[in-house]
Amino acid sequence: MTRRGRRQTLLFRVAAAGLVLLAALFVGEGFARGLGIVAPAWQARDPGDVIMIGHPTRLWGMGEGKRNNAGTVATINELGLRGDMPRLPRPVGRDRVVVVGDSSFFGHGVRDEDTPAVLVGLSLRARGLDVDTVNGAVPGYSTEQTRLLLDEVGWATEPTLLIVCNVWSDYNFDHFRDQDLIRTQALFGRGVLARSALFRLAAGWGDSLRGGDGAQVVTWSQHSSWPASGVRRVSPQRFAENLDAIARAAASRGVGVAFLRPTNRDMARGDYAGADVRAPYFDAQAAVAAWHGVPLILTGPALEEAAATVGPDALFLDDLHPSAAGNTVLAEAIAGGLMAAGWPGSRFLAREEAFDASDIVDSAPDGRGTSPGSMSPQVNLFPAGNRALAAAEMSGATNATIGRDQTIAWILAGTAHAPPGPVEVTVRSLEDEKLGAVVLRGETSYRFEIPAGHARVRVEAMAAAGRVVGEATPTTGDLRLDIRP
Repeated sequence: MTRRGRRQTLLFRVAAAGLVLLAALFVGEGFARGLGIVAPAWQARDPGDVIMIGHPTRLWGMGEGKRNNAGTVATINELGLRGDMPRLPRPVGRDRVVVVGDSSFFGHGVRDEDTPAVLVGLSLRARGLDVDTVNGAVPGYSTEQTRLLLDEVGWATEPTLLIVCNVWSDYNFDHFRDQDLIRTQALFGRGVLARSALFRLAAGWGDSLRGGDGAQVVTWSQHSSWPASGVRRVSPQRFAENLDAIARAAASRGVGVAFLRPTNRDMARGDYAGADVRAPYFDAQAAVAAWHGVPLILTGPALEEAAATVGPDALFLDDLHPSAAGNTVLAEAIAGGLMAAGWPGSRFLAREEAFDASDIVDSAPDGRGTSPGSMSPQVNLFPAGNRALAAAEMSGATNATIGRDQTIAWILAGTAHAPPGPVEVTVRSLEDEKLGAVVLRGETSYRFEIPAGHARVRVEAMAAAGRVVGEATPTTGDLRLDIRP
């Protein structure tokens, strides 16, 4: 065969191989699109009044404007933060305190003027300091999201002191790890390849070969379902690494840092059930604070003292979120803690050397990893997520129940109704021991396994529209709890 003939044969073979490859890619793309492989992205539309909307890097954020906040109104500024826009540049000689955290510090269910950040500013100014505050807390945010928020908008507000209040969202058991969701959103959300369903399928398949904790890509298809058990949204070790990274990033900008240990309603009443689940995170906070020589503000003593006087229900709207009165106590504890630690004379700058988190482990007992159900904003990150969650709830996988080491005596079942938002159902013994809790949406069934030794229990349904309390026994039958506005 002549040289020209050989060249034509080679070109033909290359062209044929190219066509076969294109055909294979076309078929593969069609197959992958049929599976519906998607990236984690906020599925709910923004009707203009709800707080939570999608975000391209942080999974979810807050929409600018006047937003519905569990029966009151939250003002969200153009930075996606609660409250009025901070004055920029910051006035010369004025300190600025930025508070970051989750819904407890965002101010769930309270007015703008009753949020912890605003009240901390009032308390510090009453002590004669020239200071203003910025509310950088966002509902549901873990330290993973807070780190991104600081890089994207937080540092630009020119703080002189950062108060890091993140704990609750980090230690929660949830469907997926925040770090993996954020990494997947970035991988699937940018570049030409990200538009390809086949690329998403191949990336997920390749990542799954790592197996176990090595898998980092979260893939979702129309056939997916929620995991029957949960994982920590942020592991204790990663939590410590995030706190350390935030502290060092602040110091590099000349910004001081203080950490805050939050308190929930049970803790305020002296009930420390679940302390073993929180302990690895509280210990990590203390270790990172000690390494950097910055304050760790404890809110428990102040809230316990106030609860002994007015009762815990006056200080909290539910198990987790402080009321306006609770935020007043909280703010005084924060301001007093800062002053007692020497601020503003001491600037609380972290050291440059990184904290070694290799010894931080999760010491919580096995069996605590129940998926949180509708309490989790992750439900909104995938198409048909609510349907998949409903299927999981039907199987009982997401109901919060009693610890596995207790003997089951009887089943408490019923329905709860509280339009238009979620309702929290809590079961307590007559001695006020918390036996279980679950958050439901709409008119939804609940089911609790009541341990031996409790022949009568108190059942509380709480929502923005109000609160209903009933009692149940093994012969009560289905208990309906209706909250009417």
